[in-house]
Amino acid sequence: MMQQTPRQKTKSALIKAAQRLFAEKGIGTVSVKEITLAAGARNPSAVHYHFGNLEALIKEVFTERYNQIEQSRLARIAQLDVQAAEHPVVELLTAGLGPLFEACLEEDGRLYARFCVQLAADPRFEMQDLIEDLGMTSIPSLRTQIAANLTYLPDHVLQMRFRQALSISLMQSSQFAERVEAKTAEPVEQAIREAAVTLAGYLSAERV
Repeated sequence: MMQQTPRQKTKSALIKAAQRLFAEKGIGTVSVKEITLAAGARNPSAVHYHFGNLEALIKEVFTERYNQIEQSRLARIAQLDVQAAEHPVVELLTAGLGPLFEACLEEDGRLYARFCVQLAADPRFEMQDLIEDLGMTSIPSLRTQIAANLTYLPDHVLQMRFRQALSISLMQSSQFAERVEAKTAEPVEQAIREAAVTLAGYLSAERV
C-alpha cells in the first residue's frame, strides 16, 4: 500500500472526524471548527481547502464508505438465482441489505450507519439522488428486479415505496448497530433476513 501524503492524511482525518461527529451529534449541529479540531488539522480552513464547503464534506463521508458497500452488494447480486428463489423479493432485499448490516460489526461501520440515518433525515439531501449521482448500479438493478416481481402495483406506488424503503433500511441497520454496541444483537445473518422479510412485506403489500 502506498504511503499517504500529508495532504491525503489530513483529508482522511477530516472525513473520519466528520463521520464520528455527525453520527454522535447530528449533521445539523456540527460546525466546521469542531471537525477541524477533532481531525487535528493545523489549518483552520482545512475543510474549505480540501472540500470547498461543509455540504461537500458530508457527501464525501457518505461516498467513501458507500463505495465499499456497493462492491459487496454487486457481488451478492451476481450470485443470486432469482428465478429459482421461492421468495425472490426477499432474496433480492437480503442481497441489498447484507453489506449494510455486516459493516455494523465494526465500529467504523456502526458510525456510518448512524451517520446515514442523520443524512436521510436532513432536508438538504435526498439519499436516492446522492446514490444516483454516484453512478452506482446496485440499487437500480435491485429495483428493476424487485419491480418485475410486483407487476400488480402501479409504477408511481412502487417508486414511492422504494424511496421510503431506503430510509427504512437505513434505520434497520442503525438499530442493529445499536444492538451490536450493546452486545444484545442477534447473529448478523438473522438480522439481515428479518429486515429483508419486513421490507418485502412493505414493498409487496396490496393496495387497499
